[in-house]
Amino acid sequence: LMQDFYQAIKHLAQSRVFALIAPAETAFPYIVYTPVASEQVIGINGLHGVVRLRMQVDVYAKTLQAANQLQDEIQGAVMAAIETVSDFRMVISGFDEDVHAYRISVDYTYLRQ
Repeated sequence: LMQDFYQAIKHLAQSRVFALIAPAETAFPYIVYTPVASEQVIGINGLHGVVRLRMQVDVYAKTLQAANQLQDEIQGAVMAAIETVSDFRMVISGFDEDVHAYRISVDYTYLRQ
């Protein structure tokens, strides 16, 4: 389920793109993507083999400007590669004390067969 999303963003942040968690001491900026939800789409005739996925994408950077720029690049890459994106929204924006960096988190919702 995560492979198509990874393919869309793997070239960003100098290829520092990780599923679920980044290794300790990863250089900034970097991207972490996490599947948040997966649900079958049910139509009037039952299941249609379509899944609605929600992926959370967190960027970590030393400046808020760099984090914003990277999220903009992610948005462009995802929208170009995944034609079924139906929604994206910022969830978190601020300084993450745990990693001493700015973090912006955006959720993407898209359909997949």
